[in-house]
Amino acid sequence: MSEPVELGPKERLAAIETQIECLEEQKRKIYKASLEAPEDEKVCEDYLAEMCSEEPLFPEMKFPIEVHGINWEDGMGRDFPPRLVKVKPVNEEKTYVGVLVGDLPLGVGITFHPESGVLTASPTHYNPAIVVPELRRIVMGAESWWSPIESEDQLTQITDEDIEGVWYVKALKSFIGEE
Repeated sequence: MSEPVELGPKERLAAIETQIECLEEQKRKIYKASLEAPEDEKVCEDYLAEMCSEEPLFPEMKFPIEVHGINWEDGMGRDFPPRLVKVKPVNEEKTYVGVLVGDLPLGVGITFHPESGVLTASPTHYNPAIVVPELRRIVMGAESWWSPIESEDQLTQITDEDIEGVWYVKALKSFIGEE
């Protein structure tokens, strides 16, 4: 009689993946049966059972992956003529003078192409970038209140009253009942 063969780590992982796939299929069958079940035997609302009974739209990515290259897409910044602005960073009382230098991405999205093994990095969520010399940093539009300065008369502080007067702040406050 021969000794049982011990599976290596890769073979054990492959066996576990097969078990998981079988269990996922069993789950989909249970959700599908729930759609036809009497109310007291349903596992969840029908709309959820319908979604959960279907094959996933996008296959799960299996790790580890083999990467053969990284493609960096252009567009890590969108520039336009610099413009003088006044800016009040969120949670600060003071208004600063800054220079709007363009849009920068707040993040990078990554796409993997399994056929080629190439990752593509793409800039996402562009936002105005304002250089504020006094703070010695870039303040993003999403973290501040800001407006262009067209004349010397506009060199004023951005006040809470200014912020409260912005149409979308008013709309949000009325939506949440904080008028």
